[in-house]
Amino acid sequence: MSLPFDVHRLLPAFLAAAQAQNFSAAARQLGVTPAAVSKNIRALEEKLALRLFQRNTHNVLLTDEGKALLAQVAPLWQALAATLESAGGERQAPAGVVRVTMIPGFGRQMLMPLIPQFLARYPQIDLDLSLDARVVNLVGEGFDVGIGSRVDPDSRLVARPLYPMHMALAASPDYLARHGEPQTPHDLLRHDCLRHRNPSNGRHVKWQLRHQGETLALDLNGRLVVSRPEMLLDAALAGLGIVNLARWYLEKHFEQGTLRPVLAECWPRPVQLWLYYASADLPPRVRVWVDFLLEHFRDRPAGD
Repeated sequence: MSLPFDVHRLLPAFLAAAQAQNFSAAARQLGVTPAAVSKNIRALEEKLALRLFQRNTHNVLLTDEGKALLAQVAPLWQALAATLESAGGERQAPAGVVRVTMIPGFGRQMLMPLIPQFLARYPQIDLDLSLDARVVNLVGEGFDVGIGSRVDPDSRLVARPLYPMHMALAASPDYLARHGEPQTPHDLLRHDCLRHRNPSNGRHVKWQLRHQGETLALDLNGRLVVSRPEMLLDAALAGLGIVNLARWYLEKHFEQGTLRPVLAECWPRPVQLWLYYASADLPPRVRVWVDFLLEHFRDRPAGD
């Protein structure tokens, strides 16, 4: 797509609105009025002879043409910002906002305890953390860094191994005393299994277990289906059934005896969590964040 030579002054409004899906939010981000954002986007649409947004009372959505423009412009704009920031980075301390998307459990259970240390080390950096249980378009949505097990397959990102996520089965001593302890994965069919519904697609998450050299994907029965892992943990502690969660939710309860491991020999192999970012040439504010994460999580034993 060939762009008019003066279109660069209109792009910040477009990128901010595409990210926020709201002109008022984009205006707050840019420090201008919503009317200015709307005016710049209309001017951009006129110059390109394209309709970039579908507008309604509460928000705005990208059209197909808007999505195509975002896919082309966002990486270039991000690269330009990184280059300009890096040019001045050697003369001053890292500063600015680092936008991060990550799976919620890792963010709350593993990363949050380290945030005070990072903010104290880099007082001029602000963190904007989004806890997203979905596949995120890192560049298109304006994130600097992502942490998760999956990524948009069409993206070309740098991916570095960060942390192995171990899943584990657990139940309360009271539940096991009342219902008995399963000896094989197939015994779970006779138990109340606390099921997780993926909030991004509405599907029940199957349990992956190992048994006799094979991997089983079980769609089990249970009277309680929940979209949040924290509530599944509460249900297990209340004796409502067997739960399948990341070990970062469970370790302290194993130590305290409020939950007991179930079918430990059948737990699945760990799922690798990755650290994603768009380019190896990172601006200083993002580089120090990436280095901080690798310093604390790479080569760290699972369950710590």
